[in-house]
Amino acid sequence: MSNPYTGTVASALRKAQLLLQSSAEVDDTPLLEASLLEAAVLQLWRGYRGFLAEQGYQMQLGFAAGAEPQTAQALANLVAQRGKFSGEASELVNLAENPDSWFAGLFAAWHKLWVLSASGSSGHAQSTTSVGVQSMIPVRQLDSAEVAPEQPLTRERVQQWHRSLSELIQRQRAHSQEW
Repeated sequence: MSNPYTGTVASALRKAQLLLQSSAEVDDTPLLEASLLEAAVLQLWRGYRGFLAEQGYQMQLGFAAGAEPQTAQALANLVAQRGKFSGEASELVNLAENPDSWFAGLFAAWHKLWVLSASGSSGHAQSTTSVGVQSMIPVRQLDSAEVAPEQPLTRERVQQWHRSLSELIQRQRAHSQEW
């Protein structure tokens, strides 16, 4: 049984690697380097999400295309609903819940790139609500996931995320092959 998500994961990781290599060649152009690093982060996130779907497909969880698990917790919930157990899904949940893990940094970077928020800056005394009204009280959406404090996006950090994600995927795939 061929897993349709494996190619997506491999493609995203390879694209991230190429973007990182390209970013090393444009040291004198900060905007281009930042753009390449941001694109690499988005590809890493695409690879992670593809890997969640790959794991779900491998465990025969029976989700429809377009309804893939969006988070490690969603994958773990699907596993539990089907009466199965997955050490790999548990590991992904633990990684996602650990604020000191490499994943927390990747999630924060992706979240910053993906979620556009007028009230997201904590440095502003006033914030703008979704309807454009100025408010003296900062607005915070309580139902969104907590995001780690923002750190600058550097080539070294993105390379470390790429390395960590690649190692995680290789290790979990190898473990799945043993069973």
